[in-house]
Amino acid sequence: MKEYEYSLIVNNLEPYINYCEKNKYKKLSQTKETRELYVNENNILARVTTSLDKNKQKIILDFKDNNESDEILKNNRETLPLIIEEENKEAINSILDLLDFSFKKKLERERIIYQKDKVKFELDNYMTPVKQSVLAIEGNKKEVDLVYNELKELISKEN
Repeated sequence: MKEYEYSLIVNNLEPYINYCEKNKYKKLSQTKETRELYVNENNILARVTTSLDKNKQKIILDFKDNNESDEILKNNRETLPLIIEEENKEAINSILDLLDFSFKKKLERERIIYQKDKVKFELDNYMTPVKQSVLAIEGNKKEVDLVYNELKELISKEN
């Protein structure tokens, strides 16, 4: 499946949280996450994400094109997430090993997700490996483009 997303580093997430709340986006979650990234020779990224929401832990495995460009607009292939249960947790390493993935890095962040219609905001505060805030707007191309264009002035002022 294709992912259409604007993603950029920002100085502060507060203006975007305010935008979401003012424009009646629904807050879907606020979680602390640890994400381990693995890469293979085919330039595919495997992501093992452990999230903690209200003392409930969830582990997800998914795959995505490894796109480290500085482009704000990213159009990548991405799989649907696979929820990992305790009884099949050990399978993750065997799958990654068989498909020749090697460990790349570990990220720690707090993620807030807002959504309205076909547009989703992912607001990330990274603690490691680098402290930074990242704004991502993803979803339906037409609607995401409209929202991004609406926010361009705020983004240029804020950065």
